[in-house]
Amino acid sequence: MNPLIHTSSSNVALHTYESALENPAMNYLLSLSSAQSRVTMQSFLGRVAMMVQKVTFEQFEWGALRRPHVMAILTMLNNAQLAPATINTYLAALKGVAREAWALKQMDAEAYAQIKDIRRNRGVRLAAGRRLQVEELYELYKACSSVPGDLIGSRDLAMISLLAGCGLRRSELVSLDVENLRSQDQSIVLIGKGNKQREAFVPQSSWSKLEGWLQLSGITSGAIFVRVRRENKITDSRLTSQAVLHVLGQRQVQAGLEPLTPHDLRRTYATLLLENGEDIATVMDAMGHADVSTTRRYDMRNSDHVKAARDRLKI
Repeated sequence: MNPLIHTSSSNVALHTYESALENPAMNYLLSLSSAQSRVTMQSFLGRVAMMVQKVTFEQFEWGALRRPHVMAILTMLNNAQLAPATINTYLAALKGVAREAWALKQMDAEAYAQIKDIRRNRGVRLAAGRRLQVEELYELYKACSSVPGDLIGSRDLAMISLLAGCGLRRSELVSLDVENLRSQDQSIVLIGKGNKQREAFVPQSSWSKLEGWLQLSGITSGAIFVRVRRENKITDSRLTSQAVLHVLGQRQVQAGLEPLTPHDLRRTYATLLLENGEDIATVMDAMGHADVSTTRRYDMRNSDHVKAARDRLKI
């Protein structure tokens, strides 16, 4: 049973939930505002627990964690040649768990302070993923709209267009309801990562594709992107983030493109804005980032500039 899930009608489930609150790792996960962050950090903590004690993260003795243990874990991660940003995510999770262990009086203040004082890993790696050329986006759109009146094609077209036209995250896309739409501004009000609300302004072409899907599907309230059965029947089952990944993979193959991910469409959105001359602060707001350094990681222009400089070089 997942200790994060319980029902008030079940004494066993309630006991499991209450017991989980004594676990610093579980408390840390509950403190995270994003469901995707909880999944990511639980995975990282699970790897640490298995790597160190060969147990699950629920069984790991987090209150006994000390600075030398954390330093040893970071060394192992470095030796595995993980990217600095990934190692820093592990460190953030371990610091978060140490904070909860201290709050639960399972760790003394000095031990927590020593872990909290560990510095982040320095260094950078080349930006992950890729940006799509506009021609590639058109090929994706064509792959979705080959059959008029096709509900699945219309839905996929609207989804991909919003991912590329607004830079939405998968989790943001699948959580959209009709009630989030603002027709007068052609915008979407949503709650993104970190529980931050923002307004995403939709380009005319993407808005038209979205309206086309809503009109064809007859959806007037609730979830915008739902499952469609093979016989072209609408369901009220909201798509999952994993389903979006699957859909994009199918359309990428149909379009004859190189592999890509939903986040590549987000990278494309940021890069296109920057190529259009938008300042980095505007792009940061559009992406829903809290720090401009995060936005800079989505700038995929640099390699193009360097390639152009190479081609101009005469030696």
